[in-house]
Amino acid sequence: MADQPGWGEGAPHASEDALIARLAELVPTSTDGLLLGIGDDAALIAPDLVWTVDTQVEGVHFDRTTSTPADVGWKALAVNLSDLAAMGAVPLAALVSVIVGEGDDAELEAIYTGLGACAARYDCAIAGGDIARGPGLALSISVLGRSSHPPGRGHARPGDVLAVTGTLGESAAGLAVLHDASLRDLPGADECVERHRRPHPRLDEGVLLAPHAHAMMDSSDGLATDLPRLARRSDVALVVDLDALPLHEDVRLIAETLRRTPGAFAATGGEDYELVVALPAAAVATCGVPLTVIGRVEAGPPGVRFTGAGADETLRGWDHLN
Repeated sequence: MADQPGWGEGAPHASEDALIARLAELVPTSTDGLLLGIGDDAALIAPDLVWTVDTQVEGVHFDRTTSTPADVGWKALAVNLSDLAAMGAVPLAALVSVIVGEGDDAELEAIYTGLGACAARYDCAIAGGDIARGPGLALSISVLGRSSHPPGRGHARPGDVLAVTGTLGESAAGLAVLHDASLRDLPGADECVERHRRPHPRLDEGVLLAPHAHAMMDSSDGLATDLPRLARRSDVALVVDLDALPLHEDVRLIAETLRRTPGAFAATGGEDYELVVALPAAAVATCGVPLTVIGRVEAGPPGVRFTGAGADETLRGWDHLN
């Protein structure tokens, strides 16, 4: 047997994306049945089956002091369903793997109450799973869905516009409220907290957008982190106007209270779970989904150029390694 690296013999990586790229070099990443794999919101197997997985870890993705067990269960499934939405898919079923720390088994019924509420809301059966003992609480959920028009991230074209569903920044504002008592009496604070605790995946919108989309993804890690991934996958340049981002006035107020530029705050906050889509300009009015145009797709080296207020700031969303 050839020598294999031991513990502590690996190399550090500059970012989560760099780590994923390196890990992909070490494993088989294609078979006859895999149509889309690493690099998209979800894998595409067979002609129409979409498969994704996501994990929620205590102390990283949720905090017992700011979320209820039911909130944790809801969000653990919702973030997976958002990946399906980005592929224009509807859910079929999910598998749930739970790691429980000492005493955590007492919380599982409450967690499953929230998970079950989300599953019922979005018609996703829970097909089974696994429970294991570990050092702390974590939920890992894998969801299978079906899509007749899975766009992926890889076909944005120069001349497309870049648009988003809904509004951005509420989740980041809600997280700020949870950690700063001085913000709790501001208008919209409770609504922002609810948006952070219980996101709503844009499944209906994803199905409607998919036939028109050249590329689509969900905004889970913040536009500043997510959009470079779309640019690299499609081999295009993106220009995004921070002043054009759709923000609720309550988010603007919370951002300004924190002495943050509102557009930059929304672009870096993450966990909005809105859909970002590259599509022809003419399709914005005909796709059946309210959209806000925030930028454009150009030919050029893959990357994102921000304009507008806050564009001169260091813009970076969530990265597990930084």
